Amino acid sequence: MAEYVNIRASGILGQEELVGFLKSRFPAATKQIGRAVEPGTECVEMRVPSNSPEFEEIREFIVTRRKQQVPGFCPPLTIGWYLRKYTKTELLDAEILLLERVSHFEPSGEECGTVYETLCKHCNWGRQISDLILDLRRVPQHKDISETIAWVEWVVSSRFAQIFAANKFIGAEFQPIFDLRNPIKRSDKWSQLTVTGAAGSLARATKLGRDPFSPSEVSWRCSLGHSVVTQFLSEIHLKRSEWDGSDIAITSALFGQGRNLLRPTPLIFISQRLYRAISAAGLTGFSLEVAHLA
Repeated sequence: MAEYVNIRASGILGQEELVGFLKSRFPAATKQIGRAVEPGTECVEMRVPSNSPEFEEIREFIVTRRKQQVPGFCPPLTIGWYLRKYTKTELLDAEILLLERVSHFEPSGEECGTVYETLCKHCNWGRQISDLILDLRRVPQHKDISETIAWVEWVVSSRFAQIFAANKFIGAEFQPIFDLRNPIKRSDKWSQLTVTGAAGSLARATKLGRDPFSPSEVSWRCSLGHSVVTQFLSEIHLKRSEWDGSDIAITSALFGQGRNLLRPTPLIFISQRLYRAISAAGLTGFSLEVAHLA
């Protein structure tokens, strides 16, 4: 596994000092994002290996200014995030894998008439109490897994559902999706993925943090304990005793600070069996990260 840290700084966010530091110390690696229309609006990004001297130099620079409470460096701003890349062999050797949806679209189901019951006013945790209605013209047509901007509405292709059923995988149900233009017409191409498998809770070996420069300090917690906003500073470890053996499963914990249309969401994990099946079929719309049962 190759692990990197992406660092982004913007003058608009008051990070001119960090922009200047990255450009002067690492000119070859620092790339401009977009075009600076006015002075002080430049945005730059760079990527460094997480175990490199360059990262340690950047970390020391940022941590020092956070300790000094320098504006532009302190919460609620996050400055970087981890990126992990795996070989095919590493993915095939993993017992379980984190499945991340990389294809998103709008409008959300709620904007199209899907009904929700909100259960927490602090994090906007809720439950869907009607069939999912979507503008099916907006679903990514060449992706087998996608989600709306609400985070909790997962759409899969008929190919995904067929592979799941043909291999007798367990841990999911496929619910109908109806078209906004004709709400009594069920889609024959798309289904809502409802994960019934239980992945349990995170093990202690999982490291959380606001960003790579503030380990052990999460960004936000629901006051009633439903959800948390955090980055994962390590690969994710789950408690083996709580995994129910499903081929696809979700965590008991929720992640994200929901508001308005956004709702906190669990993490999705898949078995090695399911990974091999969807990989062999060439399904798309997701990325994978190695995870562990502890």
